[in-house]
Amino acid sequence: MTEEIQLRFEQAAECVEDAQVLLAHDRLPAAVTRAYYAMFHAATAVLLARGIKRSSHRGMLSAFGEHVVKPGAIDRKFFQYLRDAFERRQQSDYEPMIEIDRDTVVQTLQNAIDFTDACRKLVN
Repeated sequence: MTEEIQLRFEQAAECVEDAQVLLAHDRLPAAVTRAYYAMFHAATAVLLARGIKRSSHRGMLSAFGEHVVKPGAIDRKFFQYLRDAFERRQQSDYEPMIEIDRDTVVQTLQNAIDFTDACRKLVN
């Protein structure tokens, strides 16, 4: 595993921890954002391991679908977790009147943990 890939997984772990702290303090939109970023960093690590770099979030999503999900390297449910978290992050960051319930945040955070674990297994 290259240093860059390792750093991405470390960033993912930090984002999970941040999301847990934010959730504990009822900072629900911020917790969703950090959970998404955990998945973003883990997915980026997987792509880097395949020699693929993307500069945008949508580019990363597209490449992950094409190069990881479509060939069957990871269960499609994980791609759905990533897409759902991306949409929730978009709403949390850019729609000021959005309300996110605690159960949704808890589920998004658990999905981020599961997604990150699955990505790490792909790279190891």
